[in-house]
Amino acid sequence: MPSITGRSVIRLATLILLVLLVGGCGGDSTSPIASPTTATTAVPTTTSIPLLGAKEVAWLKGVSAVRTRVEKSSQAPRSGRVTRAIIVKSGKELAGWSRQLHRLGAPSHILQPVYTPVQKVIRTYDKGARCYARAAGAVRSDGAVEVGTPEERIATQAMNCAQAAKENGTSLLYEADDSGKQIRADYG
Repeated sequence: MPSITGRSVIRLATLILLVLLVGGCGGDSTSPIASPTTATTAVPTTTSIPLLGAKEVAWLKGVSAVRTRVEKSSQAPRSGRVTRAIIVKSGKELAGWSRQLHRLGAPSHILQPVYTPVQKVIRTYDKGARCYARAAGAVRSDGAVEVGTPEERIATQAMNCAQAAKENGTSLLYEADDSGKQIRADYG
């Protein structure tokens, strides 16, 4: 038991010594050399919302212009018969939209939420153009194929691929344009 009491005394003495040291170091200084006092003023931090520059606005207008062309194309009257010429024209149309978006280039970091889906639109429209080209190669000039032949299977798969790519790409383009309009409203 005395050894436990001895340990307790040592612990208590160590604790008191630490308290005195911390208290002595933290108290007022009575030394004749005064420490210089410096007045610090806190500079208020403001987070300003960056405004869109002319390049960013032009880039967003470019995306909107392509969307407008896509909308006009989808509203155009279609003939009932799909010929090879119409398939080729549809492929060129998708490739043209893709090129227009690609020519816009990469925007600043502010527009990254729009640029990412635009890149997907470009890839999707390019895929659709390739699918249209494949379908055009599988059909006769009047658009017909013989039932049960490999050409029919190729043409059907390629047309399904092209239509899906056009729909998916257009949906992504609309989302990107809407995001761009929101950013333009937020950053003016």
